[in-house]
Amino acid sequence: MNERSELVWQILSLAPLRDPGRLQALGEALDSEPDFSFTHTGRSDPPARRLNSGVAELLTESAGRQDPHQPEIWFLARRETPHIRLDIYLADDGRLLRDMPHTLNAAISDPRWFDSADRLAKLSGYLTRVADAAGAFYGYCAQSEILDQRQQQLERNAGPIFGGILRAGRVAEDLQRELPDVYWWNYFGPAFVERWSDRLDGLGASRERTPAGTVAVLGTESPFVYDIHAKRVDSYTWKAPFYAALGTDTFMHERQAQRGVGELVPDFEAHRRAAGFEASPVGKGQNFELRLVATKPTSVDAAAKWLARRKEITVPARLRKGASILYQNPDTAVQAGFVVEEVGEFAVLRFDLPLRKPSFFAVEAMPLCVELAERHGMLVSMDGQTHGQAPNVTTLVAAWEKANVEAISSSGEAIPRMTRERSDRWWHYMRRKADLHKRLGDDVFVPKLVAVAPGRRTEDLRLHVTWTDGVPLVLPQCDLVTLLEGRRPSEFKIRGTVEYSELRKALRPYLDSIEVDGLGELPLLKPERAKDAMPVFNEMPARSLDHVEVAPAAWVDVPIR
Repeated sequence: MNERSELVWQILSLAPLRDPGRLQALGEALDSEPDFSFTHTGRSDPPARRLNSGVAELLTESAGRQDPHQPEIWFLARRETPHIRLDIYLADDGRLLRDMPHTLNAAISDPRWFDSADRLAKLSGYLTRVADAAGAFYGYCAQSEILDQRQQQLERNAGPIFGGILRAGRVAEDLQRELPDVYWWNYFGPAFVERWSDRLDGLGASRERTPAGTVAVLGTESPFVYDIHAKRVDSYTWKAPFYAALGTDTFMHERQAQRGVGELVPDFEAHRRAAGFEASPVGKGQNFELRLVATKPTSVDAAAKWLARRKEITVPARLRKGASILYQNPDTAVQAGFVVEEVGEFAVLRFDLPLRKPSFFAVEAMPLCVELAERHGMLVSMDGQTHGQAPNVTTLVAAWEKANVEAISSSGEAIPRMTRERSDRWWHYMRRKADLHKRLGDDVFVPKLVAVAPGRRTEDLRLHVTWTDGVPLVLPQCDLVTLLEGRRPSEFKIRGTVEYSELRKALRPYLDSIEVDGLGELPLLKPERAKDAMPVFNEMPARSLDHVEVAPAAWVDVPIR
């Protein structure tokens, strides 16, 4: 271990944590071990207010003041050995944020304190209690060097699919398709246990089945197993039994063939049902529906084969009646589905496009629907029409937009809102982010553009990026920029947030530009100018972070009546 080594843990939940008693139970679990009890709290990082009572009282007091349609965040710290930093992110429980889990992220900066099996057992038992109390579906704890090494190996060896934090390789897992890896402490929720049954038996150094129907597995006796000579993610021999029992492609690695949603791991609906939520309804009021009816002999297989050429398309193994061919763009969060209605000589597909979404959902997805219909001799019908019409993008986008406004206005929900201009800018940038990275290479940071709610107010969302350690970067037009200090993800610390306009003004002498289709010229801090611009990063006045992140494309961009 080096002096910067940490033990990092994350717990993810889709449980209804705003239900009565749930936050109190989570707080009690966080208070359950005196050696890990927190001493300070706050709404910004680092937390400055002394925590005189326990976390349970803090969360219980907050529960009654929460708006279920707004996310919440708490920062906690322990300023005694072992030192711990924790942030608790409570996601919006609304349907439009259903794919944003609640998260607990923590780092213990005194790993040498865990110098005995008893202290490690104390930590693993504590994490399991916290995960059970959170109704978690997944969690892990690992030495920071192993997490950093994994990221570097994926960045170095994986293809540029949809980007990483600073490099081209795909380093961010899609938890509806895969898990990140195997670690020291691994927590599998009820849906995993149901899916894998006895395949978890015999894995790792030890296992514990909990009353919550979960399994916690220690992959190794100790978390301190970092091997500087490991060349690949799967070089650690102790991981091999997990890969063999649960499937190699269940976990991210350099040669992984990523599978479809729910194929190797439970999807979020399965985790949500196991945690106490009912499955989300799909039907009238939720989706805009079109029927694509073949006017010449056209098989479902032929249509599916044409669609499958798109990387965003997932085709099921069997194309029988009721099967769904899914369109999912991880860059823009746009989703749509082609549902098989007739598999005979004249195929019939139903095209489902969600409502209560940003306007770009139709702008992105509808051309694919129209091109499919045109290439396979299909007419399009909607609203129960008995006779179809020739497919036309403009007409169909306008029809979706009308239905979208009606669905938003009649929902009665406090849906997060963003201006159309900001929403479109987010979409144009995110759909071109991966290509922009290819153009600029690994030496320039192409940041992710994120929607945030300043002061947890979701009625006027803003756009936000991060800038880490003054690295060369593209600076897309946004509203806020958070400055991060640290050379690797496990040690990133938030210095504060600045206005985009102020930062761009301060950087003006050092900026070039790059032309991006749909966005015009974007400011660019090239590697050869980054060193000269470091004083701007170091001296820029920043205020405390007071915003929370909103899930990608989980807003609307039309006025709500």
